[in-house]
Amino acid sequence: MKADLIPSYINIDDIYREKKVTNLRILLLIILAFSSLGCLITSKKDSDVVGPLSEKNNDSYADTIMNENKPPKQLKISSLLYDLAVDPDPEKFAKKHGIFLTEGKVRVFISFNPTSSNLERDTLSKNYNFIVEKTSKDLSRALVPIDKLIPLSKESIVWSIRLPDRAMKQ
Repeated sequence: MKADLIPSYINIDDIYREKKVTNLRILLLIILAFSSLGCLITSKKDSDVVGPLSEKNNDSYADTIMNENKPPKQLKISSLLYDLAVDPDPEKFAKKHGIFLTEGKVRVFISFNPTSSNLERDTLSKNYNFIVEKTSKDLSRALVPIDKLIPLSKESIVWSIRLPDRAMKQ
């Protein structure tokens, strides 16, 4: 019946083919629009994936930028250093775990807040009686007294304290 309504010079297959092409073009335009806006398709369960601005809370863009100068939300001192600091016999503990000790001081890497000044860092080294061996930007290698490790980790300009990497014995 429908064939009677369509003039003979129009091919029905061409109409369907043209309709499919038009639908494909619309779909491509929608995908292009969403990708250019920076929208992400995520599920509510995937908390690690975030769009251009954080959807976890209602922070403004300025708050998001300001949070970049905060330390990571994790322990500021490595667990092995903490265990060393609270152990009743730190020399024995250090020998057992292959940690370098000299005169009651342990060699560590201290990561500082990038916005902290050299004066603040020098004052910290004097107050906590540690010796800075080397410094590169915000990272210092230092010899820190074992009993000062935990209090030092609580300082606001200290982001982390960890042991140097060691070569593994085979």
